[in-house]
Amino acid sequence: MAADDYFDFYDYYDQEYWIDNNDPTEDSMSATNPAEETLRLLRSIDTSLKQLLAQGLRGGASAPAATQKAVASDSDLDGKYGNPELRFLPRDWTGPSFKGRKFSECPPALLDLVADSCEYIARKADENNELTDKGKPVGDYKRMDAARARGWAARIRSGKTVQTTPATPPANGNGSTAVPGWAAESEW
Repeated sequence: MAADDYFDFYDYYDQEYWIDNNDPTEDSMSATNPAEETLRLLRSIDTSLKQLLAQGLRGGASAPAATQKAVASDSDLDGKYGNPELRFLPRDWTGPSFKGRKFSECPPALLDLVADSCEYIARKADENNELTDKGKPVGDYKRMDAARARGWAARIRSGKTVQTTPATPPANGNGSTAVPGWAAESEW
């Protein structure tokens, strides 16, 4: 990031001060009421923060690095916890059920939705200060699952991993292997 990309708060404050006061003869250091000067400064800071936030949300040059979506490394995906079982289907998924299958057996489009859902769950867990039984933040684990879902989606898209389909589909909770909402073959 170039030095020109940084926002100079003091230049902005000086401009705001002169615009608000309309009296260039008044000394900027002599405030008639310290409370009013403090309030003016706080309003200026608030405006500056809103502008910086809006610039970051638009993807401007000063967008925070935290907006980058984490993708799990190959060593993480190949590790003990790198290929978790899909425990839920995202709300927007319209394809067949892959619930109960490993991430490596799911289509990339589903894994993208799973990653977004895990990020949302992590944000909500952070807001509610949810902790595991061992006292660790739930949000951290959900973010790791999101990164793993993105990692598997990237692997599958790149062709590094050939998707495997198990011989029998997983049971959908009631012991049946039928896809929910689909008629059984005997009902045709």
